[in-house]
This record gives sequence, C-alpha cells and structure tokens, in this order.
Amino acid sequence: MANRPTIGSDVIGSTSLGTGVTKTLLGGKTLVLPEWARSIVAIIPVVNIDVPTVSESVLAKCILESEDFTVGPYEVLAAPIGACLGATVAPFIATPERYLVNCPVVGGSKLNVYGQALVANTAAPVMSCTVIVSSELPDGPQRFAKMGTLTSTGTTASTDVAGTEYSFSKGRTIVELFGAVVPDTIAAADALQGHFRFSSSEFERPTPAKVAINPVPGGLSTIFSSKLDGVTRQPVKIPVNAGQVNIQDYLYLDLAPAAAGNFVTGVIVV
Repeated sequence: MANRPTIGSDVIGSTSLGTGVTKTLLGGKTLVLPEWARSIVAIIPVVNIDVPTVSESVLAKCILESEDFTVGPYEVLAAPIGACLGATVAPFIATPERYLVNCPVVGGSKLNVYGQALVANTAAPVMSCTVIVSSELPDGPQRFAKMGTLTSTGTTASTDVAGTEYSFSKGRTIVELFGAVVPDTIAAADALQGHFRFSSSEFERPTPAKVAINPVPGGLSTIFSSKLDGVTRQPVKIPVNAGQVNIQDYLYLDLAPAAAGNFVTGVIVV
C-alpha cells in the first residue's frame, strides 16, 4: 500500500520563561522533525502561570528559528493571561491560539522554538508549544510574522498612542493583523475598549487598517480577574510594495483606564 498523507504533532513541554524578558529555548533543546516531514503546518503556543501575582498580567511571544531552513522571521503571541484584583481569585486563560506557518522542510531538519515574556512577572510563567507537521508540501504560501515593541497604554481616552515602528522585508501581502492589550493594576468598573491602527507608506493603497481590540469588561467588586479573550486577530488582504515595509502601530482607547497597561501588535505576511 502506498504511503498515505500524514499530519502529526509534537509538543515541546512547559519551560520556565524566568522572571525577566529574555528569550528562552523551549524544552532546553532543538526539536528534530520526523524523517517523513515535508512541512510545518502550524504552531499552538501556550503560556501559563502557577503562582499568579495580584495586578500582574502574563504576556509572552513564541519565536521560530532554524539553521536548516528558512522559517523566520516568525514571532507570534500566546493567549495572554489577565491580571487579578484580590488574592482569592484565579486568573482566566483563553483558548490557545493556532497560527498557520506553511513552511516547507526536509525530514530530520532542526527547529528551535523560543518563548519570551514581554512583561516581567514576580513568579516565572511557563510556555509550551505544539508543532503540527505534514508529510506533504504546504497547501498555501509560507507565512512570516513580525511583532512590534511592548508599549504603555497610558491613561488617556480618545487619543492615539504610538508604538515603536517595526519592519519586515519578506512577503508582499499582509494576511493577518494581531495584537493584545493587557492591564496591570486593575480596578472595579474599569473596562478596556478601543482599536489598533496600522499605518505604512508601503501599503499599495495608503489607507490605515483599524482593528477593534477584544473588549475587557469592568468588575463590580474588589475581587475579580481581568478576562482577556485571547489575542485580537483580524484576517486582511493588504498588498505592500517590494522591499522593506515599515509599520507604525497605534492604540486608541475609547475608555480611559484607571492605570496604564501595555499593548503590542504584529503582522502576518505571505
């Protein structure tokens, strides 16, 4: 019987990201892909924390690198964990995010999967990552992903807060915009609502793209957790000019937060 197509997965077990913001190799070693693998289909990064600290959110990214094949730049967000108000409530974790990669590989190639906390936590969070591989070549164009820099939200409503400009040079079409807003010190009756704006002079049509952030409701007491509904993600189709593309991101909040949190955005391109 001829070999039939196979899609399998491997899980790189939970690895401490430490209490800082340095990049950590998940599993402590390189992942060797199966000999039958011909593509990386997708990844599912997961971040968690077993000893949460009051008024501390968890926000981390997953990074793919390899010396055997071209997979980078590829950096995406794991579903964040919102801060808690009060010491007798557990934080909320959203469903893990699944990101397409569509990267062709040769069986036996080596892949490095890193985790990096974007916010320093009192207790170290952990990250794991599921890597989905196929015995067939990708059924779509390879995807690359680039993220911006973590930026304070400020405490003012109805104002564009600029992030730090970031750039990419691989890909001619942006197919997804993503990002997250996480509170730090939270308060009752303190909600998050607003949008991200992505601007670039390298867009073929120079209209900025706006994406509504996943809203976060306020609470009615002094004991509650900030329920972040995963990563804000919006499929798009934005052609860009060849060469380096510079992205300027902004956050616009409709409601003024009681205390500043943080935000970060990213783009996925083909």
